[in-house]
Amino acid sequence: MPSPSAARPFAPIRPAEGAASPANRRLVSNWLLLLAFMIWVMVGIGGYTRDSGSGLSIMKWEPIIGVLPPLSQEAWNKVFALYQTIPQYQLLHPGMDLAGFKQLFWPEYIHRLWGRLMGAVLLVPLIVFALSGRIEKRLIPWLALLFCLGGLQGFIGWFMVASGFRPESVAVQGWRLSLHFFAAMFLFGAVLWTALVVRAPEAPRYPGLRGLRRHTLAAFALLLLAMWGGTMVSGIHGIADFSLARNIGTGAPPPGWPGTGVLNSPAAIIFGHQLLAVLATLALLTLAVRALRGEAPAPVRDTALAIGGLVLLQFALGVTALVSGRYDLGVAHQMNAVLLLTACILLLHRLRGATA
Repeated sequence: MPSPSAARPFAPIRPAEGAASPANRRLVSNWLLLLAFMIWVMVGIGGYTRDSGSGLSIMKWEPIIGVLPPLSQEAWNKVFALYQTIPQYQLLHPGMDLAGFKQLFWPEYIHRLWGRLMGAVLLVPLIVFALSGRIEKRLIPWLALLFCLGGLQGFIGWFMVASGFRPESVAVQGWRLSLHFFAAMFLFGAVLWTALVVRAPEAPRYPGLRGLRRHTLAAFALLLLAMWGGTMVSGIHGIADFSLARNIGTGAPPPGWPGTGVLNSPAAIIFGHQLLAVLATLALLTLAVRALRGEAPAPVRDTALAIGGLVLLQFALGVTALVSGRYDLGVAHQMNAVLLLTACILLLHRLRGATA
């Protein structure tokens, strides 16, 4: 016979079942893992929106009204007329018709709609779990803060988009793009870490692995720096700048680098990202080898093996996307970077009880 609480899933739970029971911990953890997965998908949607040039197609930030797309010919004409006032249309798409504009509009609309859906997936279950006693009280303020930060992320996204409306610009500013991406990565990391701690609150004691944990932290920091470099490359559409003849993207430093600056030209920006990517790759590969050659327990070894495979795939995707000029591979490169980040966070979680 099912228990009364199973028959009534939103009913208050009995004290014996407790918010900290294994069943409720799995429930809350799975919910947060779903939210982390949605953020990962958002990276792909956002990457495609950015690389397709769709991000400036919606000229207003309307968190509530903007849920609905244009529903009449008059509404479409009004939105299109706004887009025709910005430099991106005048310089890159002069003469574009409404059908062409719709191809730009829909990716950005889906990007914003997905963001609203993520907010609902966080807020609604949080309220239900809090009222039914299925979530520990200490988590409620933290998750409410993450919901507020998610709303702030929407504002940061608009702050980024607005930089593309300047008279001299046909794209958003690179530093605002980086801010938008790393705000998303902070939310992703916070949600994922919370899900992992809720599922496994007790840290296993792994003697002799403190050095491996420090190595993981250093590699994690280098990965974040390489991802920052990637946002700068995306901000200038670096794939389009690759040229063997002009020595852009070949892995060699441009003339005068770094004395002439590291962010003053496409060649310098791409080389900077490549340099950081190589350093991160070496750090992550040596981390994987160190874990696999040592006496680490199976969960640590498995995660390290995943890191090694993902970093090799990441390097291959980055080189292939740059040389081929294919934006779909560039989006895959961005999404795989988040998977690599996920594996590093998982390893740090499993090593949080490491001792000397």
